Amino acid sequence: MKLVNQKKSNQFDQTFGARATAALSISIVVDALDYIGAPIFAVPIVGDIVDATVIAILYRLTGSKTSTAINSIELIPFIGDMIPAYTVSTLLWILKESTRKGRYQNNLLANQSNYTGPNTRINHDSEQRNIIYSDGNTQEKFSTRAARLYALFRKRG
Repeated sequence: MKLVNQKKSNQFDQTFGARATAALSISIVVDALDYIGAPIFAVPIVGDIVDATVIAILYRLTGSKTSTAINSIELIPFIGDMIPAYTVSTLLWILKESTRKGRYQNNLLANQSNYTGPNTRINHDSEQRNIIYSDGNTQEKFSTRAARLYALFRKRG
């Protein structure tokens, strides 16, 4: 179980790093082009097509609806060209995902430290009067609970 969770965590780190780098690179380049190439992107139809394409690409990379809403500011004439909305929304997404990744790793470590195998649990339960379930699952099958109780009483007798 530990190996599977570590593998998932490593895959999450690799894909997040690649997506974050790609999204931030695209955001910075497009915001810079908004300032440098203002006459080209100021044309209403051309600018809107470019903005819609960039918004779609960034949504595909980030999957964030919040970032997409912030990026839609770019569709507002004059105001959208003055604000680096793509870069700001991408940085907010990276911050949010980094925090989420940290929480995920903390939960993963907590779950690994609380996990005990079924044999260990039966041995520990034989020393106590009540059966304690370490994973908090109180809705087990009757046959599983009966087998544990049988093992407990058999060991004492």
